[in-house]
Amino acid sequence: MELYCCGKKLDTSPDKFGEMRSSNDIAGDIDAQKERIEADGYLLFREMIDRQAVLDARSEILLKYAIIGEIDSIRHPVMDAIEQRNSSITQVNMLAFNESVRTGKAYEHVILHPALIAFYEAFMGGPVQTFDFKWPRFVRPGEGTGIHADIVYVGRGTRNLWSSWIPLGDVPREEGSLVVLEGSHQSPKLRNYWNKDADRDHIGWLSENPLQLQENLGGRWLTTDFRAGDVLCFSPRLVHASLDNRSPVGRCRLSSDSRYLLVGEALDDRWNGDISNPHGGPQKAFVPGLSRMNQNKEFEEEWKRVDEYGRLVLTHGGAD
Repeated sequence: MELYCCGKKLDTSPDKFGEMRSSNDIAGDIDAQKERIEADGYLLFREMIDRQAVLDARSEILLKYAIIGEIDSIRHPVMDAIEQRNSSITQVNMLAFNESVRTGKAYEHVILHPALIAFYEAFMGGPVQTFDFKWPRFVRPGEGTGIHADIVYVGRGTRNLWSSWIPLGDVPREEGSLVVLEGSHQSPKLRNYWNKDADRDHIGWLSENPLQLQENLGGRWLTTDFRAGDVLCFSPRLVHASLDNRSPVGRCRLSSDSRYLLVGEALDDRWNGDISNPHGGPQKAFVPGLSRMNQNKEFEEEWKRVDEYGRLVLTHGGAD
């Protein structure tokens, strides 16, 4: 199977590519978990969250995407998430739409699922909380998430925090599963990068070429086929991206990113309290993808400008 990241075909030979390992064998063994995450940068738990709870969140979110025409719910079941290219997304108040997705009860139940919270409280040694802002990602065929480490985006408060990537449905690798660069959370070459702040230092993606980055840092790219209920917990210093969604049936990928920290630790003010415009400047909404709609380089970023009605601002080749 050919796999792509950032439009580049990955080398899937055994010395360049591998499978993530499950940590179900050390479930409940905190010392072993800490040793493994120190070594690997991540812990993959299969079936941590009740599958039906995840599918309920998937249904809740996909119904909203069906309303704005992003998925074809006439010829296909909503849960199949088949892309519909003739969407009404440019006429939608994306600020309100995103708020409705982030605050859905079924989605919040997944992010705050008792099994996930219990893991973090045992792992971190006390009560935990999440950021007010969550990152549900709807990734259309042909799209993906760029290469980065979370710490430059979420480390303005405490740096003692962890990320979780949760597939909101089954996500086989060809439909855009998460991919991590082995050992990158310990790379001395990234120390300067980790100390930067994405907004203050105007940081974009770490790289747009996974092959060159791998050559520079070493390590294999690792991924797996995810199922609803799986959770990947990982260091905010771990370099990761998604594989490009090359679904053979045109399925959109739905997943979520959330951060966990001890109660009482300093919060990153971009993602807590007033989260209406985390990056400041002109009003923007979190809308990954859609680069096919517009030739403007800015439109390829995950945060896109919106007008006073919350609608996407299309310029330089897009429809006004």
